[in-house]
Amino acid sequence: MKYLVLFAVVVVGLMLIKKSQQPRPTQRPRPPQSKPQPPEAMLPCAHCGVHAPSSRCVWRDGKPYCSEEHARLGS
Repeated sequence: MKYLVLFAVVVVGLMLIKKSQQPRPTQRPRPPQSKPQPPEAMLPCAHCGVHAPSSRCVWRDGKPYCSEEHARLGS
């Protein structure tokens, strides 16, 4: 009986050694992250003063407005 237990311990030990020697799977490389966009200028509306991104501003007579209606109403 003691030989059977000793044999089982040796087998388990060999299995652990073999498993520890196997190369571990490496993590997949992450895709390169795109560079963050630089902050966009926020301009105050010439009519109400609300700040809006410069790309969304409506321009009339060289002044930025937050919407078409405010551009129509003027300052």
